[in-house]
Amino acid sequence: MKKILQLIILPLIILPLIILPLITGCGQEDTPEAALNDIRLALAERDSVKLAARADLNAFFAETYDATTVELAKRYDDYQAKYPDDPYFQHSAEFLTTYNAEYRERHLNFLRGVSDSFFAKMPEPDMPEDNPTAYVANEFEKIRAATNATVKETRIADDKATVVLDVQGDNSLRGQFIGQLTFELGFHRDADNRWHFDAIENLDALTPTLVDKAELVWITFQ
Repeated sequence: MKKILQLIILPLIILPLIILPLITGCGQEDTPEAALNDIRLALAERDSVKLAARADLNAFFAETYDATTVELAKRYDDYQAKYPDDPYFQHSAEFLTTYNAEYRERHLNFLRGVSDSFFAKMPEPDMPEDNPTAYVANEFEKIRAATNATVKETRIADDKATVVLDVQGDNSLRGQFIGQLTFELGFHRDADNRWHFDAIENLDALTPTLVDKAELVWITFQ
């Protein structure tokens, strides 16, 4: 069932979006905004080592997968009523949870393949099915070019921080697909006072919108 990959990949769309230019503070003290900017540079340069200094990508994939599964199960009946023709929503919340758990490693391996394709600068295949991971990696870059992002707020409490990032698509088809989204990005500060990206903290609020967007993808490519 390809639908779960669409639903899990869409929350991860934040990765190409944070490549966009961000204003960072001056001075020697590290900040969450500085960490976000380092991630931007690492992704722009396709440098996985630099990225790893600020974010554990595999841990992010795993946490986002599990959190998205919880959110989908929580509102399963609503999605079933809204999208009765989608086989993914023709069962039950228990089925979804079991299915996602059974295929968790396969799906996470796919996401790791997307990451590998991105950093290896794999060319876009003629058809998505020729090299699905390279296709998704190249879509990230196209979506990045069709969006603008603004840091609206940073909240710090002890060694935790939340950066609120507003994302707006342009008038292109991909930009219109993104529309307007607000991400709340969680960071933690380590023993050396360095900030690291952890998670998307507002998946509960984002999931219904992401499901709607995934449905558009499913209708187009089923």
